[in-house]
Amino acid sequence: MSQNFSILLVEDDDPLRRCLAEVLAARGWNVHSTGVAQEALEIARRCHVDFSILDFHLRGVTGLDVLLAISREIGPLPSIMMSGLASQEETAAALRAGAFTFLRKPLELHNLFSAVDQLIRMRLQGGNSPTQNPY
Repeated sequence: MSQNFSILLVEDDDPLRRCLAEVLAARGWNVHSTGVAQEALEIARRCHVDFSILDFHLRGVTGLDVLLAISREIGPLPSIMMSGLASQEETAAALRAGAFTFLRKPLELHNLFSAVDQLIRMRLQGGNSPTQNPY
């Protein structure tokens, strides 16, 4: 289900970001990756991205901050939020702000692929992406 979809991956753990970018690209998706929030916003401005995968705890900001900045400047962007450290309140805030789902680290790749596949199906059907319960 690749369909040349483009993903913005924002993860400040360099080895994890490289690994995720590699496995996502191997599935046929175009991946724009960064570990820096400001660069993520620049990528979103410059490139067409279909959805994002955002780490909740980035250096100096949150993935929620990135999601809200993109929404303000560019428009709603379906997003998968992920974290190993997020509180229930942070998880709820991300879902209220429009995150499609919240995945816990360490990530189970089948959960990530399932969430991405669901976003792609919704995109192909022209629907909005409802919020999902966290895995």
